[in-house]
Amino acid sequence: MAKKSKKRSIGTKLDYTRQFKALQEYVKDMPRNERADYYKNFYKSVAKVADQRLVELEKLSKKDGYSQVKQWAYKNAMREIRAMYGQDAKRFNRKQPDDLRRLYKNLRRVLSFLEQPTSSKSGIEEIFSKRANTINERYGTDLDWSTVGDLFESVMWKKVHSKYGSKTTLEAIGLIQQNEKEIKKAFKENKPISIHIEPDADGKKDNVLENTVNKFLRYYKKDTTKLISKI
Repeated sequence: MAKKSKKRSIGTKLDYTRQFKALQEYVKDMPRNERADYYKNFYKSVAKVADQRLVELEKLSKKDGYSQVKQWAYKNAMREIRAMYGQDAKRFNRKQPDDLRRLYKNLRRVLSFLEQPTSSKSGIEEIFSKRANTINERYGTDLDWSTVGDLFESVMWKKVHSKYGSKTTLEAIGLIQQNEKEIKKAFKENKPISIHIEPDADGKKDNVLENTVNKFLRYYKKDTTKLISKI
């Protein structure tokens, strides 16, 4: 049986800016109208890829953990499209101007979008993966890229983070994951559970961290379950 190929995000393996530089070198000695024809054809091909990515991001934004994907490269692209074609425009792939300078400018706008990591699903996942790795190293958490996306979009994060800050909130998540067996058991049996932090060698106890952890367990059971469900 033939092995099924893995689907990847649109055009993420291609360097369109490098292709454009090669094209510039190729047409530099051609008459102006011929250069314009080459640029129009190139624009049409990269605009198609850009529009496919826009559609991909629109679909992705409806999935859990991805609701913010339209706030980055997508948002910038929409601004550029409106600047090029008017306020009602939503896609790059439209008829290009005959004026070579305007055509060149529009090409740069499309390439700028394609260069951005957040213009594709794989680029977004890579960014979240790096962020997850950094958080895990600093705070003893065990988050993967998708959990990071869910976490930063959750009501729990917004409310707890706004009160206690990133450091304490992430340390609390680390403690929750370290005690995941006890927490899962308590949640399954619908019993209350709390985590107690022992004083350090100097007799000091982190009451803020303890309060944060137990706020998670008491008020954000659904979000806490998500954090430990992938362990």
